[in-house]
Amino acid sequence: MPAEAGHHTATWMAYGATAQAWGTRGVYGASRLVARKDLMRIAANVSRFEPVKVLISNLGDQRQAMRFLDEVRRETPTFAGLTQLPAVESAGAIQFLLCPLDDLWIRDTGPVFVCDDQHRLFGVDLNFNGWGQEDTGVAGWQKDREKAKYGVVDQPVAKDRKIAQFVMKQSGAVPLRTGLVMEGGSIEVDGYGTAICTESSILNANRNPGCTKEDVERELLRLFGVRKVIWLPGLRSRDITDGHVDFYARFVGEATVVYSLENDPGNLDYASTQHNRHILSEATDARGNKLRTVALVSPRALTVRASVEARNGWDRGRSWFNAEGFAAGYVGFYATQACVVVAKFGDKSADEAALEVVRDAHPNRAVIQIYTDGLANGGGTIHCATQQQPWPCPCSTNPITERIRQPGIAELRTSFSRTSWG
Repeated sequence: MPAEAGHHTATWMAYGATAQAWGTRGVYGASRLVARKDLMRIAANVSRFEPVKVLISNLGDQRQAMRFLDEVRRETPTFAGLTQLPAVESAGAIQFLLCPLDDLWIRDTGPVFVCDDQHRLFGVDLNFNGWGQEDTGVAGWQKDREKAKYGVVDQPVAKDRKIAQFVMKQSGAVPLRTGLVMEGGSIEVDGYGTAICTESSILNANRNPGCTKEDVERELLRLFGVRKVIWLPGLRSRDITDGHVDFYARFVGEATVVYSLENDPGNLDYASTQHNRHILSEATDARGNKLRTVALVSPRALTVRASVEARNGWDRGRSWFNAEGFAAGYVGFYATQACVVVAKFGDKSADEAALEVVRDAHPNRAVIQIYTDGLANGGGTIHCATQQQPWPCPCSTNPITERIRQPGIAELRTSFSRTSWG
């Protein structure tokens, strides 16, 4: 699995946030169209540098998306720092593909792409089960009832469970099958054989009952060429993903990680991000290099709330700000070979500090900072709403075909063949 910030054939997105998934009332109902416009803001900026393929449920949604695209085209920046940006869709028109959808989180519902040393593209279907809500049919599977206690509710996922196969067919990727149940947002790789994952998401009875770290690591080796996993504890039950790693830590180069740091002791993420800092500061990568770590400090919650409410007109009457689930973190950026799209939240000092960190980590890329109030109010980030399709290239650090030919690989295959997915 190549690092995200490499050559891409395209970026995939999904124009979800359907009324069935988000509802039409309450916090999510009020955020739904804001999130859809956020999607087109992301697509517009990424399309300056590479093709963007957007899954869309119907022609009515496509017409709406085109209206939002026209609006964001007029408001998108022409400069990133001192760098003049190419025009929107300079890398080609944003392409819409009809596909039934439930939601927009294609990082989790779509396939994870990998390459081999013979220029072949593979896609891994990770058996999306609604972040643990759907029974996988494996003995020991348990739905996490604690989520409901914290206000996390199930949503329709039947259509989204078919997206990985649809995208692989459209992209021409060769399918790689597994019995492992996880999401793209639950693994972060450096492209050199190292991954960061959270225990709370993958080692969870609502996805992989009875599996140990060793079981999962063997399958990550076969699927992604991962030779070492740095495990973070994560945070179970408090959000729909059970604490995906792409909200906590990201590689920005060999042996270099940026991580989310919450300095408010009253915040839910305070203890977990402080613990993550300690683990990452002591960790080494698959090549034995000690990690260099850089903090992305979270914005101030009250400042963010006031800014979001004012920007969306939620400060008049009842507020639709998602105080318990607003994803105010900078780690959820999306990186291509030529640009990085990172969120801002209205806390000027924190936004500017995060922008500086991301720019320093990506010196040869245009870094574009945008508001994503709808996505964040829905509990997600720019990264959750995108999925990279790498340009197939020789990948000496991830020789998938060599691993498949290795003696004993049948044991690895059968160790995760316990489900109906085979």
